Amino acid sequence: MKKILVMVAALGLIASSALAASGKIAFVDTQTVFDKTKIGKKYQALVREYFESRKKILDMDADEIKTLQEDYNKQKQAKLLNGKAQKEKEETISRKINDFEKKRTEFTNEISKKNEELSNEFNQQMVVILKDIAKKEKISLVLSKTINILSKAEVPAVLYGDDDLDLTDKVITEMDKKEDVKK
Repeated sequence: MKKILVMVAALGLIASSALAASGKIAFVDTQTVFDKTKIGKKYQALVREYFESRKKILDMDADEIKTLQEDYNKQKQAKLLNGKAQKEKEETISRKINDFEKKRTEFTNEISKKNEELSNEFNQQMVVILKDIAKKEKISLVLSKTINILSKAEVPAVLYGDDDLDLTDKVITEMDKKEDVKK
């Protein structure tokens, strides 16, 4: 009987120490943090500006190609071009189209690289804030509310979480405070 009582007492101690060591669990909606923080909006504006500057260049090139094609079609219909001139015009247009496609691919890669660079920088800053909040509130584990599956769709990683466990607003507030201090 004493052995059973000792074992029950030992199990009780082990269970209570396991609960104390486990701490709290919380979650954060990282996309909302990115969308609502000052630094997230700044990074979004940088990527948008980067995109717009590249788009202007591509639009000018597309307009030039369109003009060349229209002129070529008019000259061809009016039978103003001999075989050699027609072939030269076609080659020029084809070369311009190839250059355009190459430039568009390069710009897409540049924008993706810039976006990834800013996202990594943002995530590093957010993790620092999350760690501070977790330490202050004695949180042992912080989950992301959603995850990206092949960058096509977000799937909830936290299927249910009490609103008291959501750190999203706290992270936004702390990141904005940190950004205000920088200014």
